[in-house]
Amino acid sequence: MSKPELAIFDLDNTILNGDSDYSMINYLVDINLLDEVAKLKNDEFIKDYQQGQLDFNQYTNFALKPYVGKTQDEINEIILPFVNTIIEPMINIFALKLIHDHHDKGHTILLASATNELIVKPIAQRLDIKNVIGTRVKFEDKKCSGEFIPPSALGAGKLKLVENWMQAHQYDSFSGVTFYSDSINDLPLMEVVEFPKAVNPDIKLESISNKRGWEVIYLPII
Repeated sequence: MSKPELAIFDLDNTILNGDSDYSMINYLVDINLLDEVAKLKNDEFIKDYQQGQLDFNQYTNFALKPYVGKTQDEINEIILPFVNTIIEPMINIFALKLIHDHHDKGHTILLASATNELIVKPIAQRLDIKNVIGTRVKFEDKKCSGEFIPPSALGAGKLKLVENWMQAHQYDSFSGVTFYSDSINDLPLMEVVEFPKAVNPDIKLESISNKRGWEVIYLPII
């Protein structure tokens, strides 16, 4: 019996109208867990990400710092209200329809985001997506260390983590695999799937998609 077709979705600016990592930092400032300087650093990092030039090690140290020394339960007490109040209005209903269309066809849905798993997993739960890849976070003695477990789920790292997931779930090739993303950072995975689909793409990904004949989808943002 053949495996169901696999549909992979990026999260930020694909399913969401915005970036969850970026929004999380601003939320932490708003609830006084970070100071105003963090907003300025956050703006600098998001520009680097949009250009495909993010120093992921530096950014991860910055993004995970508020959780250092906290248990998973303590972290959830911060993140779950964020998902309910900030992420919920960011969910693009037209992206949800794409997900539901694949689900209705019996396809397997995989959410693959460069955002750390502390944030991605609760969002995936809200989206009712069971298969999740995010940048993995190291815990020591059940407390967040503030470090990620290589590879990150950015660029070639995301491709590697997807390959690992596929191997573990008996998918032996990218034949029949669809991937939706907005970002030039996801080019390594876009290049190997059979059906790359650029969703509201950044300028660099839009240009490459048009040159290579990849489908470009412009979802309304309301």
